[in-house]
Amino acid sequence: MTALETFGPYVFFRSLLRNPLSVGAVAPSSPRLSRLVASSVGRDNSMVLEVGAGTGSITEALLDSGLKPERLLVIERDVFLAAYLQDRFPRVQVHCGDALYASSILDNEHVGKIQTLLSSLPIRNFRPADQVALIRAMMRTLSPTGQLIQYTYAPYCPIPTSELGLKAECLGRVWMNLPPAAVWRFTRTRKHAS
Repeated sequence: MTALETFGPYVFFRSLLRNPLSVGAVAPSSPRLSRLVASSVGRDNSMVLEVGAGTGSITEALLDSGLKPERLLVIERDVFLAAYLQDRFPRVQVHCGDALYASSILDNEHVGKIQTLLSSLPIRNFRPADQVALIRAMMRTLSPTGQLIQYTYAPYCPIPTSELGLKAECLGRVWMNLPPAAVWRFTRTRKHAS
């Protein structure tokens, strides 16, 4: 473990204390959870977008799984976490910004529609109207067959799928995480795919 990685827990807890609802976790994602999320990414050459990367547990798992850093774009709203991520993963594009504006960030980087968006955002902490707005914004970044991967600590689906025209699939649960978490894949229904 490098000195920078040792600094990660401090950065995480600092952000947690500053704004607990925006962090939404009591500890960084476990290696098991991170590997499960990373395993959902296809091996094609499309860009992958990660939002709410925190201290980079999932970012690290993505790179360890063989994803080239040039294929990964990260959006993190917390300025201190974004700076930490850029230092920790210098070959990954890290943007300090809000996932609501993910399409604009991708456009500014000349990235078209993507196949996979990985979200660590605490969706269940948001008001219902804000949840819907955020998910719609994230779905706008995806190709018609693209997938949104979201993990949650809730024991049920974290997204109102029928309201958004999405199909949900639970990819698995990780009991050895603090707290236990489930990983969900969301794709557009055929009616909404075009």
